[in-house]
Amino acid sequence: MILFISVFAACKKDNDTLQTEEIEENRFVRLLVADAEDKTITFINPKDGAQSSFQAQFAANNIYPTNSKRFAGVVNTANNHVSFFDSGVEAHGDHAHLKGTPKWALTTALAAKPTHFYSLGNEIAVFNDGDASLSIVTEDKLHTQAQTNHVVVDQAHHGAVVVFTNGTYAVTQKDNSISGALPERVKIVNAAGQVVHASTVATKGIHGDAGDGNTAIFGSVGGMLIVKSDGTQNLVNWPSEIGEANWLSTIYYGKGSQKFLGFKSKFGAFVLNSVNSSFTKVITANNIRSAVFDAEGKDILVLLEDGTVQLYSGSSLIKLQEIKLNVSFGTGALVPNVTATKHFVYVTNPNGGEIIQLERDNFAKQRKIAVAGKPAKIIMLGADFDDEGNH
Repeated sequence: MILFISVFAACKKDNDTLQTEEIEENRFVRLLVADAEDKTITFINPKDGAQSSFQAQFAANNIYPTNSKRFAGVVNTANNHVSFFDSGVEAHGDHAHLKGTPKWALTTALAAKPTHFYSLGNEIAVFNDGDASLSIVTEDKLHTQAQTNHVVVDQAHHGAVVVFTNGTYAVTQKDNSISGALPERVKIVNAAGQVVHASTVATKGIHGDAGDGNTAIFGSVGGMLIVKSDGTQNLVNWPSEIGEANWLSTIYYGKGSQKFLGFKSKFGAFVLNSVNSSFTKVITANNIRSAVFDAEGKDILVLLEDGTVQLYSGSSLIKLQEIKLNVSFGTGALVPNVTATKHFVYVTNPNGGEIIQLERDNFAKQRKIAVAGKPAKIIMLGADFDDEGNH
């Protein structure tokens, strides 16, 4: 009996320990946060809580991870400037290493109105609205090449670029069949800007694009324009549930789920299938503010204007978690943003000077990370691993 009681007590103690054990962020995960109003870029190691601040050239930047997530592109459209930040973490398959210290890379791009950032493999391309040019560089040259390559591909317009694995680029084209800054067509060019495949489909305006390396989807007024790396193009009309009034003008590709996500603010989000030309609803809501993939490109994060955060499975589209946070949506850049790692979801609260960390499997478990200023844009850099490997 004494032995039984001792064993029972030991098991109960072990179970209590397991129930209260806190989940920790992976060792090589890093967060990069851009302030809504000033030049500050905050670099955070969420595992140990360490923060460091870096000053960009200009205020209120947009930030984008490169394909490897070692670097971030820091884009300032208003001041015609793109710079690159090095996280100091380099991923190698299933493990990662520290590679120097967090710092600015050497390379900059100085073209007019850089707006659209795209990265695939080693390649980085920025579409510049001011002269319809591409700023091109490879990740391995960000510490050795002072300026990106500058390639003009069209006349000035509010455009975009998708990089293909065969070394070509799908770029938007302005034919002036509609008024305004939006383009109507897509053509495929090489690294010198020469046309490899001419446009074969005209639309009534294009905004939003994403690609998987071989296929690109562009959002247009009439439907999703599917462009293949071999030059094949076709326009799939929006279903009646979406229609031209709600055309999905922001599109993402999730590498982990191998799915395309189309989104429109104050309307909803749909998964787009370029193979069978289908549309599957994730959510429609008149107060939806953003819908994005997590950092792995696997599951879908949704923010509503009342502060609600939702997590959907990228495979089944079932809602996994939901919570309403006390965050406010201001004007301009004062808008909460969200990203997620394997263990946590991170939501910025610009007006509260904080990042809210939610445990991915239980949104009720949360903590706050104080950040100076008005933290707005957020991305994950580094690698979502604990393992450093054997070298």
